[in-house]
Amino acid sequence: MTESRGLAGGLRPVNAGLQGREERVELRAMIWKPVLRTAWVAAAIVGGVGNCRAVESFEHWLATRLNERLPEVERRLAEVTGELKKLPTLPDMDALGSHGFHSNFTGDSESNWFSVTWPVARKVDGIALIPTRLSTQSGEMSNYGFPRKLRVEAVLPGKDERVVIAELEDSHLDFRRGDPVFFDLPPTEVRALFFVPVDLPTFPGKSVRFFSVSELMVFEGERNIALEGELGARFSIDAEVGWNIRYLVDGQSPLGPPEVPRPGRSLGWHADIAESGTTTTWAEVDLGSVQRIDGVRIIAARGDSPVKGPGFGFPEVFKIEVSNKPDDPARQSVWDTGEYDFPNPGYNPVPISFAPVEARFVRLSVTGQHQPDRLTAPRVLLSEFEVLDGTRNLAFGKRVKTPDLTKSRPHDAKRIWSVSGLTDGKSSTGTLIPMRRWVSELSRRFDLALERRALLLEREAILKRTHLWALAAVFTVLSAVIVGLVIWLLRIRHASRRHMRELRRRISSDLHDEVGSNIATISLLADLSPGAGDPERLGDISRLARESALSLREIIDLTIAPARARKPLAERLREIANLMLKDHLWEFQGESSPDLDPEQRRNLIFFFKEALHNISRHAAADRVEIHFNQVGANLVLKVADNGRGLPLAASAGAPRLRTLEQRAESLHGSLDIDSSPGQGTTLTLRFPLQSGIKAKG
Repeated sequence: MTESRGLAGGLRPVNAGLQGREERVELRAMIWKPVLRTAWVAAAIVGGVGNCRAVESFEHWLATRLNERLPEVERRLAEVTGELKKLPTLPDMDALGSHGFHSNFTGDSESNWFSVTWPVARKVDGIALIPTRLSTQSGEMSNYGFPRKLRVEAVLPGKDERVVIAELEDSHLDFRRGDPVFFDLPPTEVRALFFVPVDLPTFPGKSVRFFSVSELMVFEGERNIALEGELGARFSIDAEVGWNIRYLVDGQSPLGPPEVPRPGRSLGWHADIAESGTTTTWAEVDLGSVQRIDGVRIIAARGDSPVKGPGFGFPEVFKIEVSNKPDDPARQSVWDTGEYDFPNPGYNPVPISFAPVEARFVRLSVTGQHQPDRLTAPRVLLSEFEVLDGTRNLAFGKRVKTPDLTKSRPHDAKRIWSVSGLTDGKSSTGTLIPMRRWVSELSRRFDLALERRALLLEREAILKRTHLWALAAVFTVLSAVIVGLVIWLLRIRHASRRHMRELRRRISSDLHDEVGSNIATISLLADLSPGAGDPERLGDISRLARESALSLREIIDLTIAPARARKPLAERLREIANLMLKDHLWEFQGESSPDLDPEQRRNLIFFFKEALHNISRHAAADRVEIHFNQVGANLVLKVADNGRGLPLAASAGAPRLRTLEQRAESLHGSLDIDSSPGQGTTLTLRFPLQSGIKAKG
């Protein structure tokens, strides 16, 4: 450590100032490191709030405590999700077949109604409407011509006026993909039903409206009695392919067979490859006993259809024959396709009704097989053949006989074609269920999907609000922490400054006690020993010692201990003049003693001492006049001597005068110098008192 000897002979480190700076740097690092670390943690929290599972779990827990609606929403959401898993799903691929009913193009909605009338009153307890879903070059139209609002009116027995028995307030066309609409009704006897569209969308690009429905089902229990009614409409487009009012009850819609997606291993019946389209084949079901039958339902297979098209393999010419004996040549034909080929139904079931008969054996005789192109061999492909007594399938699980040489053939690694698959209660893609249950559950699925969407949006809104509240709480806590750290920083800085003031006080006390006493001792010894040397020299020693002690005290008072009680300014200036002008005749006029701030007092005293120093060293003067007065808001200090004066070239710019000018600038005042060779020098300093400072005396 580098050392130097002080005035009192003690030792002190000269790099104490450097050590103080290092201590302040360490102090600042100690203060700011927690602040920066807190800011980094805050940024990490804010950046990871959206991705952290723990934070998401906390926010969910907080949301359940802050919002009593969230547990109810999530409970209902779980119920809806569980119920949706048990319901049939809407097929992605259209089953094709006929389009259905199409009204005229009109400017209004309600004129596009259609109706179904029965010769005798029927007890209706359910209605289903399946929208038309078309695939065209311009895209898929899932709800072609379906109304937003619909009114169902009925004509009751013995009355002529119509009454409203059901209303659809909003069909939600924006979310519907051809989903059926089902109305559960209290059993009501009606003679006719009118379906009146209330709010039809306009045709794209035009202002006209039209009403279109793919399939109508009116239920009496499980029976679709729409097949037995007479259809009517104000207008129906029946001339275009696929459009006819009678297609409302042909069992063909875009949705395919009534099934739930639980397919079996067998795709259905695959007849032997035929040599030509006119090759005959057949499939006969043995009901086990003679039973009453009034219809059959045939469902196309779905195996090679993605390549060959929907309905590939459905027979074009066929008839239904019944008998009571096996291989009876006198079989009775109860239904046939007639002179025209049967239209391809796609994947749709084909219901066939006829007059009730009693029979044990029911045969499907095919005389015209499907051949989509010349490169494809004709064949018959069917997934299910049902024999009906009303709505009851009598053929389920019954034995099937065919003339095929191959009774079973593989389709792929998991599925096969087999004759037994024709009566297993399954289509090629699912397990068949009753028609009423199917359309009602599909309609229920759509309603639940809408409810689930609304619940998810509500849940998301609740969690988002909680997320914002949590962020606000986090930011509030972090802000409070940062404010606390800042307050802590200020307190530490305040304590540090108090410590520095105490250190300065101790140093000033040590300087005063040790150095001041030593210099005072030197002065005393010089006064008590005039004979020990040159009296004039000893006098100079005494004067220099007193001047040094006075300067040391001045430095302590003005820099290290500014709060210490000070002598009145006029008295202090006299004391300095008495010490520094010991060999001059001097006169001091002025009693004004303003309470200057430490900086002003320091600059004024140093200006005054510099001026007297120049007189005693350079002026060769024997008389000095000093005037110190307050003039208005300014203090004026005037020092004049009768010395040799200043040469003209040195009256400005001399180093010692430059020091005086700098002191005057520090006081925000002005300095006037009046001097000429042989005529002495007069210095006049003017500077303003600071606001709020008053002079004494």
